Amino acid sequence: MEFVSPLIESVSPVLIWFLLGIVFFVTELILPGFILFFLGIGAWFTASVLALTEVSLTVQMIIFLVSSLVTLILLRSWLHSIFFGDSNEEDDSVNVDDAPATGIVTEAIMPPGLGRVKYGGSFWQATADESISVDTVVRIIERKNLIVHVSPLHAEETV
Repeated sequence: MEFVSPLIESVSPVLIWFLLGIVFFVTELILPGFILFFLGIGAWFTASVLALTEVSLTVQMIIFLVSSLVTLILLRSWLHSIFFGDSNEEDDSVNVDDAPATGIVTEAIMPPGLGRVKYGGSFWQATADESISVDTVVRIIERKNLIVHVSPLHAEETV
């Protein structure tokens, strides 16, 4: 004979699915990956179905899986762009200006390691093909994400 706790028997499956949804939502806040959110939606959808009708545990699991997958497939990219923004739509001031730019080395650059450059009103991690000392004026050659590639600006060069 199987022992089942009287407390578990007295708890409504609707409440269990609802609380499971909350657990998924809270876990999403702790471990953001934007996947658990849709499992929470699936759990709440299952709770809603159970509030209207009584179905077996197997059907509940199918409802949970299907609703989670459908919302994940249909809504993830759209909601991700709403919550996290779309980097393709916005240009920052560094990308807008096509004119040659210069900066000042604030932390020596010793290839292949990174140094630091003050450029565009901010401090950037920087790489270079040669060693560059502090307070050297540099030309910004390329920007990849948050790292700029620089070269020293010689006295005869003007920007």
